[in-house]
Amino acid sequence: MKKVIVLALIVVFAFATVAMAGYDDKCAKCHNGKTSPDKAKMLEKFKTADDFVKAAQASKSPMMKSFLDKGDELKAAAGEIGLK
Repeated sequence: MKKVIVLALIVVFAFATVAMAGYDDKCAKCHNGKTSPDKAKMLEKFKTADDFVKAAQASKSPMMKSFLDKGDELKAAAGEIGLK
């Protein structure tokens, strides 16, 4: 019975993390203008969502390493900051 409960909790937490995959939840913590460029600077720098995704995936920053293969999340973040 304990195994079933633990498995159920793991599934719940896994879906909860997927639901929090936006700019405000993941990106804004570092992209605050101090650690990394903020939303306004990124809007100045990137003209399209595709430019944004390509630049994020080409980043050499160790902080971006976990996002390099998450094009869908990066595209969603681009949409949240106002890029099309």
